[in-house]
Amino acid sequence: MRDFIGHLMGHLMGHVARHLARMPVAAVAVALFANAALHAQCPTEGDCRKVHASPGCVMPECCSLVCEANPLCCETTWDDTCVQSALDICDGINCPATGECTATHATPGCSDFTCCDLVSNFDGWCSYAAWDEICAREAAEVCGVGRCAIDATGAVDENEPCYKRLNDGCGLGLDHDRIALACGVTFKGRITNGGSRDLDWFALDGVGRRRFRVTVEAEFPLELQYFRGGCEGASDTKWLVAPNLCTGPIAINFIADGGTSSFIIGSGYDDGPLRYGIDCDDIDPDNPPNPDDPPPVQLFGVHWRARVDCLAIGDLDGNGSVGPQDLAMLLNLWGPIPTGVAFDPRAIDADLDGNGTVGAPDIATLLSSW
Repeated sequence: MRDFIGHLMGHLMGHVARHLARMPVAAVAVALFANAALHAQCPTEGDCRKVHASPGCVMPECCSLVCEANPLCCETTWDDTCVQSALDICDGINCPATGECTATHATPGCSDFTCCDLVSNFDGWCSYAAWDEICAREAAEVCGVGRCAIDATGAVDENEPCYKRLNDGCGLGLDHDRIALACGVTFKGRITNGGSRDLDWFALDGVGRRRFRVTVEAEFPLELQYFRGGCEGASDTKWLVAPNLCTGPIAINFIADGGTSSFIIGSGYDDGPLRYGIDCDDIDPDNPPNPDDPPPVQLFGVHWRARVDCLAIGDLDGNGSVGPQDLAMLLNLWGPIPTGVAFDPRAIDADLDGNGTVGAPDIATLLSSW
């Protein structure tokens, strides 16, 4: 329910924030320039839902909507009429509000408008219902980070228009097109919202257990998964990680099982997928946008870059060779693998045969790849 309402309210908040973009050009001109005093007072001090002597109020969107309906609210004083208008037309607008953005509180919205607005645009629950622990974690990850751009010069393009889903594996049911693995090659692509969830799958199929290092960088909140099995029959997600936004390349050195498996790039957090805020900006020739449609929303960039390296299975530290340091790491992890905790691919995986214990057979496997 939280995910559904958050997704719905994210769209609604985005539409409110961009309501001028859907107005005719002449109407936009009137709304923007007819009353300079209106915009000079939005935002300013004063709770939009309480009477105060000064014009304008603290919530930019609410202030603008009220003053469009009643310019006196931004010219003289924020009186009872202005308060009533705010209560009538600003329902669901709660940025800014009381409460720190990185702390949990029962009321919607938070005190920093920029942060509150950003989080609410992709998770509408946060300004509709309550600023819960998920909202606080989202704020801690994305607020104040700014946009980042990656350089994918020379990378092999996945060749997927953002309005299509060509490399989405089992994300589209039994249609399992995936990006063919090429060791030592850097790929590039895009992840966007709209329609079915956009995921880019890399095929890691093979005989026996093999070690890979995948180095990924993205302009959006990144979610990485390792999926074992095909689209039919037994399958599972062995691990899922969501590194912090715009912190540079992340390298994951992991072992893939024999048979069918996939490495997946998507957008999201530890708490779930990012379902709003990175719209596709390509024009689908078979379904062009209507002139009245709002422009695409891209709160973050849409590009990713990933390099896949094939390593010897005994290369625990991923330096390109198997030597004494790898043996030392294996011995340091000797014994049963802890159970009952989520598998973290960013940790060293010394269980080379996958039997749940680091022991003598793993030493033999490591020495065979020396």
